[in-house]
Amino acid sequence: MTRLFFILTIAALSLFCPGTMVSAEDSRPAETARTPSGGKSGDTTEPENDGDSDLDRILSGEEALPLVTAPELKAGIRRRFEDAEKWFNRQKDDLLLALFGSIGAILFGLGAGWLERKLLPFKAVTATHSLRRELARAVLPPLILLIVVLTIFGFLLPVLETLPELYRIDARIFFTTMTLIASWAVFRLLEVMSHRLCRYAQRNDNNLDILMVQITRKVLIVTLFTLTILFIGQSIFNLNITTLLAGAGVVGLAIAFASRETLSNFFGTLVIILDRPFRIGDRIQAGGIDGIVESVGMRSTRILTDSESLYTIPNSKMAECSIENISSRGYIRYAFTIGLVYETLPEKLEQAIRILHEITDDFHGKDEPDRTPRIFFENFGASALNFKVIMWFKTTSFETEEKWRTEINTQVFRRFNEAGLGIAYNTVTNYVKFDPETLPFPSEPAMPPRGSGDRKNLS
Repeated sequence: MTRLFFILTIAALSLFCPGTMVSAEDSRPAETARTPSGGKSGDTTEPENDGDSDLDRILSGEEALPLVTAPELKAGIRRRFEDAEKWFNRQKDDLLLALFGSIGAILFGLGAGWLERKLLPFKAVTATHSLRRELARAVLPPLILLIVVLTIFGFLLPVLETLPELYRIDARIFFTTMTLIASWAVFRLLEVMSHRLCRYAQRNDNNLDILMVQITRKVLIVTLFTLTILFIGQSIFNLNITTLLAGAGVVGLAIAFASRETLSNFFGTLVIILDRPFRIGDRIQAGGIDGIVESVGMRSTRILTDSESLYTIPNSKMAECSIENISSRGYIRYAFTIGLVYETLPEKLEQAIRILHEITDDFHGKDEPDRTPRIFFENFGASALNFKVIMWFKTTSFETEEKWRTEINTQVFRRFNEAGLGIAYNTVTNYVKFDPETLPFPSEPAMPPRGSGDRKNLS
């Protein structure tokens, strides 16, 4: 087991950090004399960058690729394995301690995560609406991961101190991991606060808009992601972010001219946020589309119609079109026309109006004074005597509206049949001229042919 562990360690170190395993007495990289091309053998030059490896100097052109014979290659490999074996014998205890310590840290993290899920289940937190428990559930997973990473790095630190190049790489990976864990914790806290604010905005005792909460959440998440990337790039990997941002500004200016529609949608989003013509869950009519507002993004708004179709409208169009917010008034105007046959007697017309009032007045709730049903004899149609009915449903729900329309139509059909009122439909009736028995209304006697009487009188 020890031999296998030694072979795997030597292979990994030879692959990732050649030439970095040094003795415990002197962990500094040795200064080697190099003879430049065309120089004297006694001249030595200091390397421009002590941290650069031989491979880096060869790739950069500072040194030529050396020609190595087979015996020299074998001797070099043998010497490398001998140095590695000596290093392994010195650090064997530290390696075993790091191995078992890392395994213990991982097992601790798994156990702590299982215990956290048992003590703070998601359903219990949501049901109790406890801010303290929600914050604890958001912070505990990143905190457990932070403890595991710190423990593993602490056990590996004595081994990494003997490997300078690998230590630098591992330190950067460690601080990058710490930054990502911190960003993850902040993201989870933002989700908790966004969830709490959304629940508060859904109440009727405040002016907080759920749309404002969701847009603010998205902006904060984008800002957090950008700051995390910039911090990792500049503070950990020493990248020149200033130059990168300057170049990105020029590229962004070119992209701005090429993506005017995207920018117009973004500013349309700002207009929707500031003007607040609707909220999430409101039923609106915009651009000929009648539906429920599902979500508002940075580019478009999604509306769910009564046919269960999801429409995506660019925010630039939403900012320009006329929007009717049905939910803000809390009712839906419903108008329909019903026709009676022409054979209906005048007293039956008055009875039809009374029946319609009995059906529509105070329909599912008391009518407001300015929204009582209006019923009137509209016109003489081509095939019917048309009555116009205008009423208001006290709902904004698609399902309720469809249910109440069915109820209205069923009652009208049943009551009219009980009263003997014939509902008209499109018909065409032909009458023979000068046949008084088939005419629906009394008519004047037929006139003699034009000019016949005049000629008799004159004669």
